[in-house]
Amino acid sequence: MEDLVGFKKKINSLIKRSQEGAACLTNFLDEAEISTIKELTGNNSYVHFYGGIINSDRQRCMISNYDMEDDDYKIAVYQIVYNKKFYDMTHRSILGSIMSLGIKRECIGDIVILENKDAYIAFTREIEAYILENFHYVGRCAITLKEVTYPVENEINYETKVYFVSSMRLDVIICAIYGFSRAIALEILKRQEVYVNQILNQNPSHILNEGDVISVRHKGKFLVSKIGGNSRSGRIIVELSKRI
Repeated sequence: MEDLVGFKKKINSLIKRSQEGAACLTNFLDEAEISTIKELTGNNSYVHFYGGIINSDRQRCMISNYDMEDDDYKIAVYQIVYNKKFYDMTHRSILGSIMSLGIKRECIGDIVILENKDAYIAFTREIEAYILENFHYVGRCAITLKEVTYPVENEINYETKVYFVSSMRLDVIICAIYGFSRAIALEILKRQEVYVNQILNQNPSHILNEGDVISVRHKGKFLVSKIGGNSRSGRIIVELSKRI
């Protein structure tokens, strides 16, 4: 994420322009940037997010008082066609190859690799012609690009474990999930590295509910799958699912 003060200034400028009748579109945003916009706008109806791929992590934001269609976000989704018999694609290899062309990260959305090895990438329409002209290899693997007209879904899989916790406080759950001490949990909360349902959360006593998604920057995401009853010792039985 760019400098927070500068980013907020840019978004406030877009909000002002939208109030004057303009439709303002950002590049792809990460979780921290999406959270910042939601904080600034309070989830108002004139703020819209879309990533081109179902369950997108990275999304473009449209700030506008008009109704939006998917095409308004100017997102291209392409399948990366390659010889799956001899090569394996990874998120890192695809991203590295495309950024080696001088393309900025904010122009690239989600990169999805399915269990059958089909690979997809979303990027802004503004760089579409350049990518089609220059993106022909991932590492040593020759590729072709084929635009898709069907829905592509970022398949989200979870590994679930049962935990016994003293409460559903955010700091307690962070300690359980990541094996942190309470001091470390409080520190990362203070450093603004914790998000609940894509919203920055610095409150250690925030109570989590079933369905909440917790993420710590660079540490992955967890879903509160199920909150059960109490153990014999009085601790809460909770199922937490790690995104894999």
